[in-house]
Amino acid sequence: MRICKSVLGMLAGLSLIVGGCGSAATASPGSASAGSATASAPAVVATPTATLVATPTAADPDALFTQAIAVGPAWKSFHLKLAFDGTIKAAFFKSSTSGTLAKLKSDVVLDGTVVEGDVDPVNLAFDLRITVPALTGIISSPITGDLVVKNSVLYLQLPVLGAKYRQVKLKQLTGDLGVPVAIPTPGGDSLVGIANLVASLRQHLETNGVVPQVVGIEQIGGKNAYRIKLSVPLDKLNSDIAGAMTGAKVNPALKMKIDSASVDMWIYQDTYQLAQVQLAGSSSTVGDLTFTMTLTNFDQPVTIDAPAASDIGN
Repeated sequence: MRICKSVLGMLAGLSLIVGGCGSAATASPGSASAGSATASAPAVVATPTATLVATPTAADPDALFTQAIAVGPAWKSFHLKLAFDGTIKAAFFKSSTSGTLAKLKSDVVLDGTVVEGDVDPVNLAFDLRITVPALTGIISSPITGDLVVKNSVLYLQLPVLGAKYRQVKLKQLTGDLGVPVAIPTPGGDSLVGIANLVASLRQHLETNGVVPQVVGIEQIGGKNAYRIKLSVPLDKLNSDIAGAMTGAKVNPALKMKIDSASVDMWIYQDTYQLAQVQLAGSSSTVGDLTFTMTLTNFDQPVTIDAPAASDIGN
């Protein structure tokens, strides 16, 4: 059964986020995870809270980045939490979309939107629980569902799609979406990809005048982590947005400008593994949005299975 493109678009992005983490998060080639977690009931971990502990006397953010890149390929498994919070203004939908969203009378509050579960990057497998709160004018009641990737097949179960899982091969996403989608592959040789990605990102940030600074040591999931704050060049960011919109087929009334933005990263003090990334932005035309990705429970045993054949719809 063909899943609608809008749903696949969301899942493709999510697959790339998790797959990107997974392409670095593995042990030596051929290693595997094992344990007790199952696809039907992924473990749910309480939201890690960042609490100020102390300020380091000296810490080189560039050295921390280098360490994080170095230890990435040693990840065997981890628990992932993606949280989306904030408010999107109804006026933004009216000026940027058509149909139901353009008719919204109230702002859309995303607080409580969470994707969470276990990831086995060695085999490019994950088992995630999706939670979406009631969204005024869009969803009348909260939605929960499951997203499983196993053996390069994506399985999705959401109430709007029925009681059973729908499935699609990851390599088919490019055809379904109509745009190229780079799908990570399992195995040791692909695990250096994230290291190269982080290194490239760091170079891009430096080129655009983004300055990293260690601002303290905080706790993430009960462990100390260096907090690195990255300055965001708003003029450059808004210039890029304006350039992207020039000539594009968008509503002339849509004037998107970022008024404030922040990027924070946390790296565990004892292992130099990536602990958390938080992106936040505010715009008078769009609203206020915060995205937080938290990684905990590294290298704990996990087992991720595909749904039973009887639970998969046609």
